[in-house]
Amino acid sequence: MIVRDDEYLDFKNVPESKGIPPFLYRTVGVGLVIIFLIGASVCLMSGYGHHWPADTTERVPLSNP
Repeated sequence: MIVRDDEYLDFKNVPESKGIPPFLYRTVGVGLVIIFLIGASVCLMSGYGHHWPADTTERVPLSNP
Protein backbone atom coordinates (compact mmCIF):
# COMPACT_ATOMS: atom_id res chain seq x y z
CA MET A 1 0.00 0.00 0.00
CA ILE A 2 1.48 3.28 -1.04
CA VAL A 3 0.53 6.31 1.05
CA ARG A 4 1.50 9.82 0.14
CA ASP A 5 3.37 11.94 2.68
CA ASP A 6 0.77 14.73 2.61
CA GLU A 7 -1.84 12.38 4.10
CA TYR A 8 0.05 12.14 7.41
CA LEU A 9 -0.29 14.73 10.15
CA ASP A 10 2.72 16.96 10.60
CA PHE A 11 3.63 17.22 14.30
CA LYS A 12 6.78 19.28 13.76
CA ASN A 13 5.05 22.58 14.56
CA VAL A 14 3.22 21.47 17.71
CA PRO A 15 4.53 23.43 20.72
CA GLU A 16 6.15 21.45 23.50
CA SER A 17 4.59 21.64 26.96
CA LYS A 18 6.52 23.43 29.69
CA GLY A 19 5.16 21.02 32.29
CA ILE A 20 3.47 21.80 35.57
CA PRO A 21 3.98 25.38 36.76
CA PRO A 22 5.98 25.78 39.99
CA PHE A 23 3.23 27.73 41.76
CA LEU A 24 0.97 24.69 41.44
CA TYR A 25 3.41 22.60 43.50
CA ARG A 26 3.43 25.28 46.19
CA THR A 27 -0.36 25.53 46.15
CA VAL A 28 -0.76 21.77 46.54
CA GLY A 29 1.83 21.73 49.34
CA VAL A 30 0.12 24.54 51.24
CA GLY A 31 -3.24 22.83 50.75
CA LEU A 32 -1.92 19.55 52.19
CA VAL A 33 -0.44 21.36 55.19
CA ILE A 34 -3.79 23.08 55.81
CA ILE A 35 -5.64 19.75 55.55
CA PHE A 36 -3.36 18.16 58.16
CA LEU A 37 -3.61 21.22 60.43
CA ILE A 38 -7.41 21.07 60.32
CA GLY A 39 -7.31 17.32 61.04
CA ALA A 40 -4.95 17.85 63.97
CA SER A 41 -7.12 20.62 65.39
CA VAL A 42 -10.20 18.39 65.13
CA CYS A 43 -8.39 15.58 66.95
CA LEU A 44 -7.06 17.90 69.65
CA MET A 45 -10.38 19.67 70.22
CA SER A 46 -12.56 16.54 70.11
CA GLY A 47 -12.44 16.10 73.86
CA TYR A 48 -13.46 19.67 74.65
CA GLY A 49 -16.76 19.70 76.55
CA HIS A 50 -17.03 15.92 76.73
CA HIS A 51 -16.95 14.32 80.16
CA TRP A 52 -17.65 10.66 79.70
CA PRO A 53 -18.04 8.73 81.87
CA ALA A 54 -18.45 11.39 84.50
CA ASP A 55 -18.16 10.53 88.19
CA THR A 56 -20.88 13.01 89.11
CA THR A 57 -23.63 11.74 86.82
CA GLU A 58 -26.69 10.25 88.41
CA ARG A 59 -26.93 6.49 88.22
CA VAL A 60 -30.46 5.63 87.13
CA PRO A 61 -31.45 1.99 86.74
CA LEU A 62 -32.73 1.37 83.22
CA SER A 63 -34.82 -1.69 84.07
CA ASN A 64 -37.95 -1.93 86.21
CA PRO A 65 -37.17 -3.63 89.56
